[in-house]
Amino acid sequence: MSFSVVQLLVALVASQVDGGVDAGVVVDPPSPAAALVARTTEHEFVDELLDDGRHQRLGTKDKGPVHVWRPRGYKPQTAATIVYVHGFYTDVDRAMIEHNLAGQFRDSGRNALFIVPETRSGGRDPIYWPDLDVLLQTVTRRLKIELPKGPIVVVGHSGAYKTIASWLTHEQLAQVLLVDGLYGSDDDFRKWLAPEKDADKAPPLPRQLVLVGYDTQTRVEWFIRKHGVALTFDTLPYLYDELPTAAKKAPLISLQSERFDHMGLITQGRLVPWLLHVFR
Repeated sequence: MSFSVVQLLVALVASQVDGGVDAGVVVDPPSPAAALVARTTEHEFVDELLDDGRHQRLGTKDKGPVHVWRPRGYKPQTAATIVYVHGFYTDVDRAMIEHNLAGQFRDSGRNALFIVPETRSGGRDPIYWPDLDVLLQTVTRRLKIELPKGPIVVVGHSGAYKTIASWLTHEQLAQVLLVDGLYGSDDDFRKWLAPEKDADKAPPLPRQLVLVGYDTQTRVEWFIRKHGVALTFDTLPYLYDELPTAAKKAPLISLQSERFDHMGLITQGRLVPWLLHVFR
């Protein structure tokens, strides 16, 4: 028995309605990050020597691309390791370009190895790099370099909080700069900032949590009340404003944004360079 193309299509649709895909069910498309992870291979590699630094992009299996940027004049002996985690509704490739992250890193004036991995861009996404050491080891192995000798700093925007919370057990993590991102994991951040003392272990490195609030300002205020001691600013300083030394070293700092909204905190290119420059 032979079938025409039309008959085959009709049979296919009927099978989906009767026993396959339910009629009328809409399948949500993957998030930007999930789509990028799915099409990225571990054979991808880009190496660009630019006027203001060196940019490299390496592909990984099941974890998406990782971007690495080093400023011109990079000195690993005195450099920090700074990991930037983007927020929802974008992917790491788009964030690097649309948010001009390399330019913001450059404008900070920091001598650092900047690492920008793929991360969650929707509530159903997994944490692609739940282990910070695995991310750092992947970078050093693929690029055949050593990590800098300085501290590890993490900067995160918006939905980045969940990925960052999974990294708080890393012993070398000294500073978290959370840009309008305190949407959850409050207890994890509180315990990290004031860890319980263990007589059998060396005291942890001094830790600092900087919270910038806009949509999350009310939650930040509740976090500060429970913590008890914090240095607060009612508005964001300007790009080249400095802070007193004592303020720079406060364990918990809160800054409220009036000039920039949730996305403007990142896209305007003013806040991240200032944070990285002042809290160094």
